[in-house]
Amino acid sequence: MSTSSYEGRHRAPGRHRAPRRGLRVPTGLKAGFILPSAAAAALVVTASGATVADSAPAVFDLAGAGAKAKEAKAQDAKASAFERTEAQQQREAQATAANARVIEAQRIARNAERKAVAKRTAKAAALKKAEDARKAREKWLMPVQGAIFTSGYGWRWGRMHQGDDLAMPIGTPLKAMSTGTVIFAGVQGGYGNKVEIEYWDGTVSYYGHMNSISATVGQKVAPGDVIGYSGNTGRSTGPHLHLEIHPNGGPAIDPGPWLQNKGLQ
Repeated sequence: MSTSSYEGRHRAPGRHRAPRRGLRVPTGLKAGFILPSAAAAALVVTASGATVADSAPAVFDLAGAGAKAKEAKAQDAKASAFERTEAQQQREAQATAANARVIEAQRIARNAERKAVAKRTAKAAALKKAEDARKAREKWLMPVQGAIFTSGYGWRWGRMHQGDDLAMPIGTPLKAMSTGTVIFAGVQGGYGNKVEIEYWDGTVSYYGHMNSISATVGQKVAPGDVIGYSGNTGRSTGPHLHLEIHPNGGPAIDPGPWLQNKGLQ
């Protein structure tokens, strides 16, 4: 028996098995190996039974993803911090603006108050000035100082003596008793040289027996203005001033009580 016949009849078991039908697991994919992901490494079976990867296995950079997540978180934190800062700045700006409005309102109020005070002060000053002017304008004075009373109002020598006689040297200045207007200046009968003055309240005074007259009709006079000088003209027995008082231009009255009422006696 030849060796070849022997080998043909007595083949070693398993040497000529029929080809297997199914997946052949590559050596690198034996037990103990875990695929990264079923989706990332799909296997494709070929017609001859060989197994190949449809594509290369996906590689996951876990460290890079963590860094990106950390960076994103940091960016979010920065954004949140920026938003908080911006909100704080807006609140501070609003508070500053509100404070500025309050300060401006207070300034306006102070200015208004100062103006009001100044206005009240000016008004009070104007009123006082006007009152002082009125008092100065309406004050009363005696027509002469230092004269001697010689004869009063009443009947004398069978006729009515309608005024007071005040003796003084000839040429003594005679003054207006208050603010008024000269309504007569000239010679009139027994009065001799005579001046009539109508004052602000309607009272009219007569000055008689004057030596000379310095005022003119229509002249405005103030208290103390000189309107002439004393004398002895007309029906007179000596140098003196004959003074008559006619309230509201009416009949003459006793000058004594009227002068006393004005604080002149």
